[in-house]
Amino acid sequence: MDLSTNIPTVWNGLAEAMYLKDSPTANVRLSELASFSFGRLQSSEGLVEIAQPLVGERGYIVVLQLKTIPFIEQFLGGKRVSSGSYPVGAVSAIDLQNEPACFLPNPFDALVLYVMQTALDEIAYDHQLPWVEQLTWPHGTVDPVVHHLGQSLLSSLDHPTHTSKLFLDHVLHALNCHFVCSYNAAAKSIPPLRGGLAPWQMRRATELLDTHIDGNIALREVAEACGLSLGHFARAFAKSFRKPPYRWLIERRVERAKHFMINSHLPLADIAPLCGFADQSALTRSFKRIQGISPGIWRRRTTGNSRESYNSNNGDHFYM
Repeated sequence: MDLSTNIPTVWNGLAEAMYLKDSPTANVRLSELASFSFGRLQSSEGLVEIAQPLVGERGYIVVLQLKTIPFIEQFLGGKRVSSGSYPVGAVSAIDLQNEPACFLPNPFDALVLYVMQTALDEIAYDHQLPWVEQLTWPHGTVDPVVHHLGQSLLSSLDHPTHTSKLFLDHVLHALNCHFVCSYNAAAKSIPPLRGGLAPWQMRRATELLDTHIDGNIALREVAEACGLSLGHFARAFAKSFRKPPYRWLIERRVERAKHFMINSHLPLADIAPLCGFADQSALTRSFKRIQGISPGIWRRRTTGNSRESYNSNNGDHFYM
Protein backbone atom coordinates (compact mmCIF):
# COMPACT_ATOMS: atom_id res chain seq x y z
CA MET A 1 0.00 0.00 0.00
CA ASP A 2 1.31 3.40 -0.96
CA LEU A 3 -0.02 6.43 0.92
CA SER A 4 1.12 9.91 -0.08
CA THR A 5 2.26 12.40 2.52
CA ASN A 6 -0.48 14.96 1.82
CA ILE A 7 -3.29 12.90 3.34
CA PRO A 8 -4.35 13.10 7.01
CA THR A 9 -1.78 11.30 9.12
CA VAL A 10 -4.47 9.15 10.71
CA TRP A 11 -4.50 6.92 7.61
CA ASN A 12 -0.77 6.31 7.73
CA GLY A 13 -1.11 5.64 11.44
CA LEU A 14 -3.90 3.12 10.90
CA ALA A 15 -2.00 1.35 8.13
CA GLU A 16 1.13 1.05 10.25
CA ALA A 17 -0.69 0.10 13.46
CA MET A 18 -2.64 -2.67 11.68
CA TYR A 19 0.36 -3.94 9.69
CA LEU A 20 -1.35 -3.11 6.39
CA LYS A 21 1.47 -1.15 4.81
CA ASP A 22 3.25 -3.12 2.09
CA SER A 23 1.15 -6.17 2.94
CA PRO A 24 0.39 -8.33 -0.14
CA THR A 25 -2.88 -9.48 1.47
CA ALA A 26 -4.18 -6.00 2.32
CA ASN A 27 -5.93 -3.32 0.32
CA VAL A 28 -6.58 0.26 1.44
CA ARG A 29 -8.52 2.66 -0.76
CA LEU A 30 -9.11 6.29 0.22
CA SER A 31 -11.49 8.85 -1.24
CA GLU A 32 -9.52 11.65 -2.83
CA LEU A 33 -12.71 13.51 -3.86
CA ALA A 34 -13.79 13.80 -0.22
CA SER A 35 -10.43 15.00 1.11
CA PHE A 36 -9.58 11.51 2.36
CA SER A 37 -12.38 11.58 4.92
CA PHE A 38 -13.22 7.91 4.39
CA GLY A 39 -11.64 4.73 3.09
CA ARG A 40 -12.08 0.99 2.75
CA LEU A 41 -9.73 -1.35 4.62
CA GLN A 42 -9.60 -4.97 3.49
CA SER A 43 -7.40 -7.94 4.30
CA SER A 44 -7.67 -11.52 3.06
CA GLU A 45 -5.84 -12.60 6.20
CA GLY A 46 -6.31 -11.53 9.80
CA LEU A 47 -3.80 -9.88 12.07
CA VAL A 48 -1.25 -12.25 13.56
CA GLU A 49 -1.09 -10.12 16.70
CA ILE A 50 -2.83 -7.22 18.41
CA ALA A 51 -2.56 -4.02 16.42
CA GLN A 52 -0.42 -1.28 17.89
CA PRO A 53 -2.27 1.57 19.63
CA LEU A 54 -2.93 4.59 17.42
CA VAL A 55 -1.28 7.45 19.30
CA GLY A 56 -1.26 11.23 18.84
CA GLU A 57 -4.37 11.64 16.65
CA ARG A 58 -7.51 13.68 17.28
CA GLY A 59 -11.07 13.28 16.05
CA TYR A 60 -13.00 10.06 15.61
CA ILE A 61 -13.09 7.04 13.37
CA VAL A 62 -16.43 5.36 12.75
CA VAL A 63 -15.96 1.81 11.49
CA LEU A 64 -18.68 0.00 9.51
CA GLN A 65 -18.23 -3.75 9.05
CA LEU A 66 -18.87 -4.87 5.47
CA LYS A 67 -18.17 -8.50 6.24
CA THR A 68 -19.07 -10.67 9.23
CA ILE A 69 -16.24 -10.76 11.79
CA PRO A 70 -16.16 -14.12 13.62
CA PHE A 71 -14.04 -12.67 16.41
CA ILE A 72 -12.67 -9.24 17.29
CA GLU A 73 -11.25 -7.58 20.37
CA GLN A 74 -11.17 -3.81 20.70
CA PHE A 75 -8.99 -1.89 23.14
CA LEU A 76 -9.02 1.75 24.27
CA GLY A 77 -6.05 2.99 26.26
CA GLY A 78 -4.87 -0.59 26.75
CA LYS A 79 -8.22 -1.70 28.20
CA ARG A 80 -10.40 -4.21 26.36
CA VAL A 81 -13.81 -2.65 25.68
CA SER A 82 -15.36 -5.21 23.32
CA SER A 83 -14.93 -8.87 22.45
CA GLY A 84 -16.90 -11.27 20.25
CA SER A 85 -18.37 -11.46 16.75
CA TYR A 86 -19.59 -8.50 14.68
CA PRO A 87 -22.25 -8.89 11.95
CA VAL A 88 -22.40 -7.02 8.66
CA GLY A 89 -23.55 -3.47 9.40
CA ALA A 90 -21.96 -3.41 12.86
CA VAL A 91 -20.52 -0.03 13.82
CA SER A 92 -17.90 1.21 16.26
CA ALA A 93 -17.38 4.90 17.07
CA ILE A 94 -13.87 5.44 18.40
CA ASP A 95 -12.31 8.55 19.93
CA LEU A 96 -8.75 8.66 18.61
CA GLN A 97 -7.52 10.33 21.80
CA ASN A 98 -8.25 7.04 23.59
CA GLU A 99 -5.40 5.33 21.69
CA PRO A 100 -7.45 2.57 20.07
CA ALA A 101 -6.14 -0.88 19.13
CA CYS A 102 -7.73 -4.13 18.01
CA PHE A 103 -7.14 -7.81 17.39
CA LEU A 104 -8.61 -9.27 14.19
CA PRO A 105 -7.45 -12.85 13.60
CA ASN A 106 -9.81 -13.34 10.63
CA PRO A 107 -10.12 -11.64 7.21
CA PHE A 108 -11.92 -8.30 7.39
CA ASP A 109 -13.53 -5.68 5.19
CA ALA A 110 -14.56 -2.34 6.68
CA LEU A 111 -15.52 1.19 5.70
CA VAL A 112 -13.75 3.69 7.95
CA LEU A 113 -14.95 7.30 8.32
CA TYR A 114 -12.61 9.95 9.68
CA VAL A 115 -14.77 12.48 11.55
CA MET A 116 -13.36 15.79 12.76
CA GLN A 117 -14.63 17.46 15.94
CA THR A 118 -14.95 20.78 14.09
CA ALA A 119 -17.49 19.25 11.68
CA LEU A 120 -19.59 17.98 14.58
CA ASP A 121 -19.36 21.33 16.39
CA GLU A 122 -20.56 23.20 13.30
CA ILE A 123 -23.62 20.97 12.93
CA ALA A 124 -24.43 21.25 16.65
CA TYR A 125 -24.19 25.04 16.43
CA ASP A 126 -26.32 25.30 13.27
CA HIS A 127 -29.09 23.13 14.72
CA GLN A 128 -28.90 24.53 18.27
CA LEU A 129 -27.91 21.14 19.69
CA PRO A 130 -25.62 20.42 22.65
CA TRP A 131 -21.92 20.13 21.84
CA VAL A 132 -20.68 16.62 21.17
CA GLU A 133 -18.20 15.82 23.90
CA GLN A 134 -18.05 12.14 22.96
CA LEU A 135 -19.49 10.01 20.17
CA THR A 136 -21.06 7.00 21.84
CA TRP A 137 -22.35 3.85 20.14
CA PRO A 138 -22.34 0.29 21.53
CA HIS A 139 -19.39 -1.45 19.90
CA GLY A 140 -20.50 -3.97 17.28
CA THR A 141 -24.16 -2.88 17.23
CA VAL A 142 -25.75 -2.58 13.78
CA ASP A 143 -26.65 0.95 12.65
CA PRO A 144 -28.94 0.78 9.58
CA VAL A 145 -28.44 4.48 8.79
CA VAL A 146 -24.65 4.25 8.60
CA HIS A 147 -24.91 0.95 6.74
CA HIS A 148 -27.26 2.43 4.14
CA LEU A 149 -25.40 5.71 3.56
CA GLY A 150 -22.10 3.84 3.60
CA GLN A 151 -23.11 2.02 0.41
CA SER A 152 -23.07 5.32 -1.48
CA LEU A 153 -19.56 6.02 -0.24
CA LEU A 154 -18.42 2.54 -1.27
CA SER A 155 -19.85 3.09 -4.74
CA SER A 156 -17.80 6.28 -5.08
CA LEU A 157 -14.62 4.31 -4.32
CA ASP A 158 -15.50 1.74 -6.97
CA HIS A 159 -16.52 4.35 -9.58
CA PRO A 160 -14.71 7.61 -8.71
CA THR A 161 -15.21 9.13 -12.17
CA HIS A 162 -18.99 8.73 -11.82
CA THR A 163 -19.15 10.57 -8.49
CA SER A 164 -19.12 14.30 -7.77
CA LYS A 165 -17.74 16.20 -4.80
CA LEU A 166 -21.17 17.73 -4.28
CA PHE A 167 -22.78 14.31 -3.86
CA LEU A 168 -20.12 13.11 -1.42
CA ASP A 169 -20.43 16.32 0.60
CA HIS A 170 -24.15 15.71 0.85
CA VAL A 171 -23.76 12.10 2.07
CA LEU A 172 -20.98 12.93 4.54
CA HIS A 173 -22.94 15.87 5.93
CA ALA A 174 -25.96 13.58 6.42
CA LEU A 175 -23.76 11.09 8.28
CA ASN A 176 -22.31 13.77 10.53
CA CYS A 177 -25.83 15.04 11.31
CA HIS A 178 -26.76 11.49 12.25
CA PHE A 179 -23.73 11.22 14.54
CA VAL A 180 -24.56 14.50 16.27
CA CYS A 181 -28.18 13.49 16.82
CA SER A 182 -27.86 9.74 17.50
CA TYR A 183 -24.36 9.28 18.93
CA ASN A 184 -24.64 12.19 21.37
CA ALA A 185 -26.84 11.36 24.35
CA ALA A 186 -27.42 15.04 25.14
CA ALA A 187 -28.70 15.93 21.67
CA LYS A 188 -32.22 17.26 21.28
CA SER A 189 -34.51 17.11 18.29
CA ILE A 190 -33.47 19.33 15.39
CA PRO A 191 -35.69 22.45 15.38
CA PRO A 192 -37.73 23.13 12.25
CA LEU A 193 -36.23 25.37 9.60
CA ARG A 194 -37.67 28.88 9.74
CA GLY A 195 -36.40 30.44 6.54
CA GLY A 196 -34.70 29.83 3.23
CA LEU A 197 -32.07 31.62 1.20
CA ALA A 198 -32.24 35.32 0.47
CA PRO A 199 -32.81 36.19 -3.23
CA TRP A 200 -29.16 37.13 -3.75
CA GLN A 201 -28.06 33.86 -2.13
CA MET A 202 -30.37 31.87 -4.41
CA ARG A 203 -28.87 33.60 -7.45
CA ARG A 204 -25.30 33.06 -6.25
CA ALA A 205 -25.88 29.40 -5.43
CA THR A 206 -27.54 28.60 -8.76
CA GLU A 207 -24.85 30.49 -10.68
CA LEU A 208 -22.10 28.45 -9.03
CA LEU A 209 -23.93 25.16 -9.45
CA ASP A 210 -24.69 25.93 -13.10
CA THR A 211 -21.05 26.84 -13.71
CA HIS A 212 -20.00 23.52 -12.17
CA ILE A 213 -22.75 21.44 -13.75
CA ASP A 214 -20.52 18.34 -13.45
CA GLY A 215 -20.67 18.70 -9.66
CA ASN A 216 -16.93 19.33 -9.38
CA ILE A 217 -17.32 21.87 -6.60
CA ALA A 218 -17.53 21.28 -2.87
CA LEU A 219 -20.87 22.14 -1.28
CA ARG A 220 -18.94 24.04 1.39
CA GLU A 221 -17.58 26.39 -1.30
CA VAL A 222 -21.11 27.24 -2.44
CA ALA A 223 -22.18 27.78 1.17
CA GLU A 224 -19.24 30.12 1.84
CA ALA A 225 -20.04 32.11 -1.30
CA CYS A 226 -23.49 32.68 0.23
CA GLY A 227 -22.00 33.68 3.57
CA LEU A 228 -23.40 30.63 5.38
CA SER A 229 -22.12 27.57 7.17
CA LEU A 230 -22.51 24.25 5.37
CA GLY A 231 -25.36 23.03 7.56
CA HIS A 232 -27.29 26.30 7.43
CA PHE A 233 -26.90 26.50 3.66
CA ALA A 234 -28.08 22.92 3.04
CA ARG A 235 -31.22 23.46 5.10
CA ALA A 236 -31.96 26.89 3.65
CA PHE A 237 -31.43 25.64 0.08
CA ALA A 238 -33.87 22.76 0.64
CA LYS A 239 -36.37 25.23 2.09
CA SER A 240 -36.08 27.58 -0.89
CA PHE A 241 -36.00 25.01 -3.70
CA ARG A 242 -37.97 22.18 -2.04
CA LYS A 243 -35.10 19.79 -2.74
CA PRO A 244 -31.47 19.29 -1.63
CA PRO A 245 -28.64 20.80 -3.74
CA TYR A 246 -27.60 17.50 -5.33
CA ARG A 247 -31.15 16.72 -6.45
CA TRP A 248 -31.46 20.25 -7.87
CA LEU A 249 -28.22 19.77 -9.80
CA ILE A 250 -29.31 16.43 -11.29
CA GLU A 251 -32.59 17.92 -12.45
CA ARG A 252 -30.68 20.87 -13.94
CA ARG A 253 -28.50 18.46 -15.90
CA VAL A 254 -31.56 16.66 -17.24
CA GLU A 255 -33.12 19.96 -18.33
CA ARG A 256 -29.93 20.89 -20.15
CA ALA A 257 -29.90 17.49 -21.85
CA LYS A 258 -33.49 18.02 -23.01
CA HIS A 259 -32.45 21.35 -24.54
CA PHE A 260 -29.70 19.66 -26.56
CA MET A 261 -31.98 16.83 -27.63
CA ILE A 262 -34.54 19.27 -28.99
CA ASN A 263 -32.17 21.83 -30.53
CA SER A 264 -29.34 19.72 -31.91
CA HIS A 265 -28.65 16.54 -33.83
CA LEU A 266 -26.01 15.39 -31.35
CA PRO A 267 -26.21 11.75 -30.22
CA LEU A 268 -26.82 11.07 -26.52
CA ALA A 269 -23.24 9.91 -26.06
CA ASP A 270 -22.07 13.43 -26.95
CA ILE A 271 -24.81 15.24 -25.05
CA ALA A 272 -24.10 13.45 -21.74
CA PRO A 273 -20.68 15.06 -20.99
CA LEU A 274 -21.96 18.49 -22.10
CA CYS A 275 -24.55 18.24 -19.33
CA GLY A 276 -22.23 17.05 -16.56
CA PHE A 277 -22.91 13.30 -16.81
CA ALA A 278 -20.02 10.84 -16.82
CA ASP A 279 -21.40 9.00 -19.85
CA GLN A 280 -24.60 8.13 -21.72
CA SER A 281 -25.65 5.45 -19.24
CA ALA A 282 -25.43 7.93 -16.35
CA LEU A 283 -27.62 10.36 -18.32
CA THR A 284 -30.12 7.58 -19.05
CA ARG A 285 -30.34 6.49 -15.45
CA SER A 286 -31.01 9.99 -14.11
CA PHE A 287 -33.32 10.89 -16.98
CA LYS A 288 -35.51 7.81 -16.46
CA ARG A 289 -35.65 8.41 -12.72
CA ILE A 290 -36.95 11.96 -13.24
CA GLN A 291 -38.95 11.71 -16.48
CA GLY A 292 -40.11 8.09 -16.25
CA ILE A 293 -38.87 7.18 -19.76
CA SER A 294 -35.51 6.88 -21.46
CA PRO A 295 -34.02 9.96 -23.17
CA GLY A 296 -34.16 8.19 -26.56
CA ILE A 297 -37.90 7.62 -26.30
CA TRP A 298 -38.47 11.14 -24.95
CA ARG A 299 -36.53 12.63 -27.85
CA ARG A 300 -38.47 10.70 -30.49
CA ARG A 301 -41.81 11.64 -28.93
CA THR A 302 -40.83 15.29 -28.59
CA THR A 303 -39.14 15.87 -31.94
CA GLY A 304 -41.03 13.27 -33.98
CA ASN A 305 -37.70 12.12 -35.40
CA SER A 306 -36.62 8.48 -35.26
CA ARG A 307 -33.19 8.89 -36.80
CA GLU A 308 -30.66 6.48 -35.34
CA SER A 309 -28.14 9.24 -34.66
CA TYR A 310 -30.66 10.91 -32.39
CA ASN A 311 -31.31 8.08 -29.99
CA SER A 312 -27.88 6.44 -29.94
CA ASN A 313 -29.08 2.92 -29.18
CA ASN A 314 -32.26 4.42 -27.65
CA GLY A 315 -30.37 5.26 -24.46
CA ASP A 316 -31.93 2.25 -22.77
CA HIS A 317 -29.05 1.48 -20.44
CA PHE A 318 -29.61 0.87 -16.76
CA TYR A 319 -26.05 0.88 -15.47
CA MET A 320 -23.55 3.61 -14.67
